[in-house]
Amino acid sequence: MQELMFSVLVVTYNQEKYIAQTLDSILNQVHNYKYEIVIGEDCSIDNTKKIIEEYVEKYPDIIKPIYNNPNRGLINNYFNVIAHCKGKYIMQCAGDDYWLPGKVTRQIEFMECNLDIGLCYGKSKVWKESAQLYECNDLGLDGESFNKMLLDGNKIPALTVCMRSELIKSYIEEVKPLEKKWLMEDLPIWLWFYKNSKVKFDEECMAVYRIIENSVSHSNDEQKELDFRKSIYDVREFYAKKYNIKLECWDEFKDFFYILYRKNIKNYSNETFIEMKKVYKQIVKKTKKEKIILFFSMNEYLFIIFRFLVKLSRKKNDNR
Repeated sequence: MQELMFSVLVVTYNQEKYIAQTLDSILNQVHNYKYEIVIGEDCSIDNTKKIIEEYVEKYPDIIKPIYNNPNRGLINNYFNVIAHCKGKYIMQCAGDDYWLPGKVTRQIEFMECNLDIGLCYGKSKVWKESAQLYECNDLGLDGESFNKMLLDGNKIPALTVCMRSELIKSYIEEVKPLEKKWLMEDLPIWLWFYKNSKVKFDEECMAVYRIIENSVSHSNDEQKELDFRKSIYDVREFYAKKYNIKLECWDEFKDFFYILYRKNIKNYSNETFIEMKKVYKQIVKKTKKEKIILFFSMNEYLFIIFRFLVKLSRKKNDNR
């Protein structure tokens, strides 16, 4: 019996406009490997499920749907699908993205010839749905190393990844991501792979990533943006502690400090101040401005005075 060479992980929710293109781009890949497409359909309220059912009827030996009820949410849906993947390799494609021709053959051949590589990935084009055009720059850069990824951020387009199944399952067993409150599934995985195996970047453009406003990672909602950034902070802090790595060069500590400060301007809370204090300690070169902000943020009454002084200062500058 032919080995199940790879599984394609697809998570989808309310993507009736795009899911057919996603599945076609996977099914139309030219190769002779045995494979499966495992779809986590997260209780959509549009026609996504109906479209998937039509594909299951056409490709019953390939498409393995999981119809969640109730809705699991992105992270739980993602790891539930992984638990059902049986292929030697796992690839992935969100229900609003799609692959370009040649991806499967290029990556499987590479992984089969390089047994020391745990994960390989490439570039993806970026389609901006609201403007109906491609962005100038492709997504995807060489992550280089664990430390570089930890400091500089995610450079891996998830839809271009090919990873060994036994390693991703080792990651889940060791890190237990479902016990964390991280809002992204991908960055923690890539960091683990960089630390526990070899990762290879390919300059080839392999897929198209669709930017849709108000997705988890592209939100116009300031609170969602804050929560997502905080989650990135938590992931990095987890790995820094796990592998005893200092984050002194991490500029995002300073960025995150000001995000929390702006949150308190809108609606002051002591919990936000505690977060600010925690982040402040990680900033290596603290400015006078940051010291003043932290001092006046320690309680709501001081902060009210501070806001008044800031407004007064701005008014004087405007009158000059």
